[in-house]
This record gives sequence, structure tokens and C-alpha cells, in this order.
Amino acid sequence: MAALIQRQFAILSFITAFLFVMTGVFSLGGNKLMIASSTVQQAAARVSSLAILGWMGQEIPALGEIVQASPERRTNSVSGFLFQLATSIQPGDLRSLLGRELPGMVTADDARFVVAGKGATLADFYIEYPPHPKQVIDASDAVPLTSEPVPAAQDKPDKEQTEPVAKPDTAGRKIVYVYNTHNRESWYSETKPVGTSVDHPTRNISLVGKHLAEALNERGIGAEASKDDIYQELLNQNKDYALSYAQSLQVVKAAVENNRELRYFFDLHRDTAPRDRTTVTIKGKTYARVMFVIGKRNKNYEKNEAFATELHQLMEEMYPELSRGVMEKGAKTDHGEYNQSISPGSLLMEIGGTENTLQECLNTAEALADVFAAYYLKAEKVDKPASDAPAKR
Repeated sequence: MAALIQRQFAILSFITAFLFVMTGVFSLGGNKLMIASSTVQQAAARVSSLAILGWMGQEIPALGEIVQASPERRTNSVSGFLFQLATSIQPGDLRSLLGRELPGMVTADDARFVVAGKGATLADFYIEYPPHPKQVIDASDAVPLTSEPVPAAQDKPDKEQTEPVAKPDTAGRKIVYVYNTHNRESWYSETKPVGTSVDHPTRNISLVGKHLAEALNERGIGAEASKDDIYQELLNQNKDYALSYAQSLQVVKAAVENNRELRYFFDLHRDTAPRDRTTVTIKGKTYARVMFVIGKRNKNYEKNEAFATELHQLMEEMYPELSRGVMEKGAKTDHGEYNQSISPGSLLMEIGGTENTLQECLNTAEALADVFAAYYLKAEKVDKPASDAPAKR
């Protein structure tokens, strides 16, 4: 028995030393080779205590008997774990093999609709494509906009639809912060696609964020929009695109430091789903549909989820079918947290897709401002302090 324990200890010591050496190698290799802490955390989360006992039980019979007696025992091998870690494919689960290529096969552990809008399906599962270097050029080389794109007067909704019965008032305080983690996401109508990426340095989703902030201010909701070019900042610091959320989190934290009144944080994106799923016509006007995305790696994600669900329900009343629903994404998919731990009022919103137009997305920004103004007005009516986080209902 003593010899077996010594052998097991030697194996574990070797693995520890190997990991220590590899960490040093990656650290010396530059930012592009560094492993994010979230990746390490995700990998560690896949290792259960029973799996560790099972591996040790192969050398120590007593431990093997304990694992075999457990009703939760899984037949995990070291090679199987390493294979899953490297490929994200779980041995014995065909869905994990097909899930990335066939969105309909995404497992419930990866993503699910908390509240599904009309026509919602996991085939709409959002995949984040990085910009192509040949398409997204340095913003300094781009031709500046000669005018700000704003909806034409005749395109605005009727007065009775845009103005709540009583106008909300944040007393001059800025409580909403709008930003874009993937700020160069654009549309076919504004740029030419290169591979799977549809991006542009100036004609992009950041224009929608700016317009949303302006529309909120018009409705009595103090809001500000970020002017940060996240993609350019990553380039300047020689960081990988996968670190976009870490970069935008720094932007959000800086905004909070400058204004402690901020309570709501909206990260606007552009989806890749086809036009027939991302477009709706309401009273003769065309809008890009909205999908709310919640990351479960935020331990308090239920509050963000409740907030998104309430906005979805209110949107269904005011703009039927504009919402595609509320999607919940687990730790195994993309970033999985989306900076939503910053506040229970943090949301990631997919507005339209590559086949929508900028004008349709601007129309949606107006509608979204109406919905949030109505939400905030309801919160005031139930005597909720304006400085508090979103109300739970």
C-alpha cells in the first residue's frame, strides 16, 4: 500500500511540475500565447472529485471501491478528460460532437431559451466570429462619417406609442451606460463580407449604441454611450480578439469610477442569424429583432435573467414579436459571463443580424428606449428608489 501511495504521489508531483513549467513557457511567449484565467477555471470545472478519486483508485484499490459504490460514478479516464479538454467533445456524447456545427444539437447545458420569442430555436444560437484582418482596417485610415445616421422624421413611431403616460425622470443623473464589446460588427448593407466576418471600422453597431443613449435621454432616462473602440485598443496592446470582454470590462469599470450613479449596462451586438428570423414589421415599419443573452458564469445571473425577462414581456406588449426571447448560455459556450457580474441590470442584446440594415437597427434602438422608459416608470410607481438595481417581480 505504501508503495502505491508513493507512486501516486510521484505521478501527481510530476503533473504539478509539468503544469508549472508549461505556465512559464506560455508566460514567456507573449500575450497571444497566454492562457486566460477563465479558460483555466473552465478546464478545472470539468474535473469532478469523483473523477480524481477514480483515477487514483486505479492504483489504490480502497479508493476504487469508494468510487464504484457511488451512484454518481462516471467512467472518466485521464485520456478521456484530456481529449475533452482539447476538443470540447465529451466521449460518449454525440451531441457534443455535432453541437458546434449543428446549432440545433447544442445541449441544454450549453444554451437554452429561458423565454422564447416567436420562431425562436437553438438554431439561432449566437456564434461570435472574429473580424477578418483584411476587412477591419485601422480606424485612422477609415473615411469619417459626413453625417450622423438618424431615423427620418416619418420613420419615427406615432407619438402615442413613443411617449409613456407619464414621462420618467432621473433628475439629470446618468443611470444607463451603453457600450459595444464587439464594436465593429456591421451589416452587408454597409460593408463587404470577408469569410465569416462582416465588420467595419465606423459603420457598425456602435452607431446603434449611440442612438440608443440619445433616445433614452429624450425619454427622461439619463444615459451615456461609450466612445471606446475596443477592437482598436486590442490591436494597440497586441491582444487577441478573444480578450474583447476583458477589455470592455475595463471600459465599464472606468465608467463606474467616473459615475457611481450608473446602474444599467447594455452591451449591444449584431447577430448572424438569417433575415427571416431577425426582422419584424410592426404597423408598417421594419425593425431588427432583439435577443437577450444571459451568461451563467455570473453567479448572480438569475437577477440579470429576471431583468431581461421583464423587458421581454414588456416588449411583447408594446412591440409584439420584436423580441426573439431570452437565451441563457453556460460556461462551455463563448465567454459565458459577458461582464454581467458588474450589476443585476447588465444585459447583452443581439440587435438584428448581418442581413438587416443600419436603419432597421436604429428603429429598434428607438423601440428599446420606449420599452426601458416604460420599465423604469413602473419601477418608480411602486416606490422603488431610482438608485436601486432592477426590481424583482
